[in-house]
Amino acid sequence: MAKWIRNEYYKKLTYENLYKAHLLARKGKNYKEEIIKFNLKQEEYIMYLYEQLKNKTYKHGGYKVFYIKEPKVRKIERSRYIDRIVHTFYVENFLKPYFIPQFISTSYACIKERGMHKACLDVQKMMKHCKIIWKEYYILKMDVAKFFQNIDKDILFKILLKKIKDKDLIWLTKEIIYSNEGKKNLPIGNYTSQIFANIYLNEVDQYIKHILKVKYYSRYLSMIL
Repeated sequence: MAKWIRNEYYKKLTYENLYKAHLLARKGKNYKEEIIKFNLKQEEYIMYLYEQLKNKTYKHGGYKVFYIKEPKVRKIERSRYIDRIVHTFYVENFLKPYFIPQFISTSYACIKERGMHKACLDVQKMMKHCKIIWKEYYILKMDVAKFFQNIDKDILFKILLKKIKDKDLIWLTKEIIYSNEGKKNLPIGNYTSQIFANIYLNEVDQYIKHILKVKYYSRYLSMIL
């Protein structure tokens, strides 16, 4: 995999890739009114979206805000369905292929073939190993309070620019990151937010694993809605 993302935006921007993003974005949600209406003219809508992204006239729409109470009170910001297609296209074609390979092996959140169950199994394996070596040992469990609400968008954007050198992709990245209000606060509910959070925390992961040389370190970032 290339170290930087260059000249990839228009290569990946195809009707077929947008259609795949649509299929993934609507998965399990075909009963919702906005998706039913989109499905009725999906070829026209996808072609319209393609032209907007091609000409860079696309503008991210607003958010519908609501709150959930379980497992705790959370503010959810839901974007338009057409924006959710863009999020999926962006993540699947650019973020996942180029950023996930640079994550540490013990980062688990929303990564294919990892996740919560593998995190639990790996932690148990580490615990057994530590028991054999040291008999007695300590586990330090930490959490970042209100993490998504406190992610600094400018810092996130600078981190992404370390790898993204495609000016057209930079335009779309900026359009997505700054799509909701505030200098901080990633919208919980966006397909992009979880992987943005992983990319943001990867800076800490790399520091702990390679600078501090902490051997047994794992991170599972949870976003349970």
